[in-house]
Amino acid sequence: MNYRIACSRCGCTDAIAPDAARDWDEISCKECGDFITTCGQYRDRQGPSYSLQALNMSRGLILKMARETAVQHDTQREWKVSA
Repeated sequence: MNYRIACSRCGCTDAIAPDAARDWDEISCKECGDFITTCGQYRDRQGPSYSLQALNMSRGLILKMARETAVQHDTQREWKVSA
């Protein structure tokens, strides 16, 4: 399988790994054959970081709580008006 990642040794932007790549399989430069990274590390770097995921989850929870609070306040206003 081909990967678009730059080699730190020769600067080539083509790398190769086995077709059925597992996390521990190596990604090597096509030109010089130098080890670049493992498939697992490459996937981890391409995906969102844990910090970013936690931040998005916190933001989602804050928005959910704000919506629930707004609904509660609207309901309480309706009770005061009808009384």
